Amino acid sequence: MYAEQQSPEADFLKKVFSAYYQNNFIDSVPDIQFREFGFGVFKKKIANRNLAFSSKDEMNSFLRTNNPMFFSYSNAYYKFPARTPMQDKQLFKADIIYEFDADELGLDVPEINGIQWFDSSHLDEAKNQVFRLLDFLEKDFNFSTEGLSINFSGKAGFHIHLRGKEIQALNKKSRIELVDYLTAQNLDYVNLGFDLENLSCPSGKGLWQKRILLGIKNFFEKSPKEISVFTGFQPRKISSLTKDRTAIVNALEKGVLMSLDGRKSAEFWRKVLDFAVSSQKIPIDRQTSIDMHKIIRVPETLHGDTGFVAKSLSVDDLKKFNPFNDAIVFDEKFAKQFGLEKVRVLVSSAPKFSLLGQSFGPFENSVEELPLFAAVYLIGKGAAVLKQ
Repeated sequence: MYAEQQSPEADFLKKVFSAYYQNNFIDSVPDIQFREFGFGVFKKKIANRNLAFSSKDEMNSFLRTNNPMFFSYSNAYYKFPARTPMQDKQLFKADIIYEFDADELGLDVPEINGIQWFDSSHLDEAKNQVFRLLDFLEKDFNFSTEGLSINFSGKAGFHIHLRGKEIQALNKKSRIELVDYLTAQNLDYVNLGFDLENLSCPSGKGLWQKRILLGIKNFFEKSPKEISVFTGFQPRKISSLTKDRTAIVNALEKGVLMSLDGRKSAEFWRKVLDFAVSSQKIPIDRQTSIDMHKIIRVPETLHGDTGFVAKSLSVDDLKKFNPFNDAIVFDEKFAKQFGLEKVRVLVSSAPKFSLLGQSFGPFENSVEELPLFAAVYLIGKGAAVLKQ
């Protein structure tokens, strides 16, 4: 077992995490006896792995005894999940897990002293990508929603677990092909029917053809200045297109890409197509998506960086889900039950943030008496320490 470094903050978080696990039975892992597990400690997400449990009772006993800051399980199913090295585990099938984290979506996330501060707008964008992925899986692959599970990561994003039989049987090559499709890897415009030299386009019968044509239409809803900046063409060079957008759409529906004044129509349309593809593809993490040996957060367990619960969500739940309200477990009721209504902390630096509808901060090297959920959040993030 990993020798955990001791600190007042680590002991404090273990105390409140212990109270959560003592009062909640985690029942979110199917076929638990075939999964590999790993756990993390204060400021270290994976301190040990190659753990296995024969039952949910045994797993919950581990949680109540050890109170890990992070707890993860494998997407793979193994005959011998605790064995090492990896090949001795004998994998026989695996779920697919796609994840969308706000810090990996190209968003502008404020950072102070190396600590990122996410807000609802960042998580809403991650949520939007989940819905886009579900649309792809349903329309382009007709994947069954049987076994599909969505859960909040506990920090900055969402995990989509696909457990259908057709998914679990896919080998690594097939998983790579699936990711290539979703991320538009090596998409060939000519094979899709876009002839830039002759300025013709397909009718949109193919699935990616339809998505690209939609992306083109969306592109021409931008202002002439935005179109100019993105394509690198001066406004006067593209004025014939930007002044009559209805004509562009009508031409597309007839299989025609309208020409520019001059000889650079192919170059212009290539940039438009590049935009259309970039706006339609799914920004999933490639390595995570094809990794058949990954371990990832166990739903309904706690995240040591925030104290939030990694909640399991239905599609309808996801639509209205706000983690800064709905993923908080150390609320006033919890705090009162365990005699921790207020916690005194020294906050190094934190911007204004909101939890459970309450606003806090900004703080700068100040001693504060905070509700338990806010103290856990700041200590987990590394922005505060306990103050006697």
